[in-house]
Amino acid sequence: MGGGLLSGIFEFIHGFRMPLFFILSGYFTTMLWRGRGLESLIIHRLRRVGLPLLIGLFTILPAMWFGWGLGWVIYEAGVPDKTEVRVKETIGIYDQNLGHVSEADGKQSDTDKPAKGGPSAEDNPEDELDFAHMWFLWFLIWLVAGFSIIARLITWIAIKIRRIRPVPSRVCTLALVTLPFLSIFPQVLMVGDVFGPDTSSSFQPNFIVLGYYGCFFGFGALAYDRQQKDGQGLIDSVGTGWAAQLLLASVVLFPVGRVLIDDSWVVSSLLQVTFAWTMSFGLIGLFLRYLSTPRFEVRWISDASYWKYLMHLPFIGLGQGIASHLLLNALVNFTLIVVAVTSVMLISYRHLVRYTLVGKLLNGSRTRDQDIAIRRDIDLARLTKG
Repeated sequence: MGGGLLSGIFEFIHGFRMPLFFILSGYFTTMLWRGRGLESLIIHRLRRVGLPLLIGLFTILPAMWFGWGLGWVIYEAGVPDKTEVRVKETIGIYDQNLGHVSEADGKQSDTDKPAKGGPSAEDNPEDELDFAHMWFLWFLIWLVAGFSIIARLITWIAIKIRRIRPVPSRVCTLALVTLPFLSIFPQVLMVGDVFGPDTSSSFQPNFIVLGYYGCFFGFGALAYDRQQKDGQGLIDSVGTGWAAQLLLASVVLFPVGRVLIDDSWVVSSLLQVTFAWTMSFGLIGLFLRYLSTPRFEVRWISDASYWKYLMHLPFIGLGQGIASHLLLNALVNFTLIVVAVTSVMLISYRHLVRYTLVGKLLNGSRTRDQDIAIRRDIDLARLTKG
């Protein structure tokens, strides 16, 4: 019991998590460009994204293989009809999408096969580099590279025609309005059989998937300095009516879109894309409503999230192996794993990462004295405002 619900939760989160991430990534990319210049933007992204990705190939990926391999060993050790643990097989083959370990019998499980014909965005030859769950960093590098080319072109045009903003405001507005509709086309071309976009984790990205996320990144990039007629920032206004947006996405778009995956892929794709945009806008509005006031704890959790995402999978694999021996409901096991892994990630970030070279690599330099000063300033500002 609980397995079907967990699958639904997974697909629900999968449908909006990365679209929202790329909207925010595009927004802050433009912010860095406007504030620091193109060269500083490129250096910053290479340092915060490219270098962690490169190092992760030789540290995080082996740790993930080991964690999932050990988890599978623990699982098989408790299966009655297994007389021996297939250690080599276990550590040798992993599902490249989520890092799940599969048995090395040379057969592909049904869940790995795309529901529709054609090459899958999740296909990855064994001899090709696989970024696993770090694929989003590779995508971000591609998108920042495209952004840099466009930014350089805009700067060149501005110099030639002697205008600070060479692109007419109406053109930017038209692009902003068009991008959500454009994202429908790559979604229709995807071949996955679950709710939400395909995953592409190989060195050569699937350009259908890249184009899909590029629409969200482009929207965020264009929205940075756009304002409504009343002076409200566009990124603030998209969250208007956030409660209604989240309700619509949760009780209509998601369940109906999920049901129609096998029966009407085009309609389902339209609903999936609408879900991604609606959830993203709704969550932006929700966080602006309740978390717009600076809080040190929220800022700390935000800093820790990068580390948590990069390092959680080895512990998830190990935790699932251990939980398989607990005679508990799947939902209880899921909750225990989430709480345990999150606790390990937060504790390790606090004591092993935040004030170390690793923390500097991921989030920039942090010191205990700086944290004390920031907390004091935030508390003082809150008291003054109150």
